[in-house]
Amino acid sequence: METSIRPLGTVMQLLEELGHEVTYAYDDLVFVNHNGFLLQFDNTGSVLNLYFNQNYPKQEVENVELSIIPAGDKKGLSIITKGLYNVTEQGDENLQIEFLYN
Repeated sequence: METSIRPLGTVMQLLEELGHEVTYAYDDLVFVNHNGFLLQFDNTGSVLNLYFNQNYPKQEVENVELSIIPAGDKKGLSIITKGLYNVTEQGDENLQIEFLYN
């Protein structure tokens, strides 16, 4: 299966325009607002899955969804809310991400 080029620059610009901070980007994941939510690139570069940290305030979830999805559309990005996630630190300084789907 071939993966298309990921438009990380466009995603970072979108997030910055909306007042969010990219905390960390690794492989297909972009962590935002100090682990408040993340975007995961799908196999097609213009599609991103949106996950919220399970501890992120519900009001903030709604605010992010209402701003990021239409703003992404304007930049040619399809952002799809997928669910929640949880991050735990492993003893070997690695992180484990558990996705909790809706």
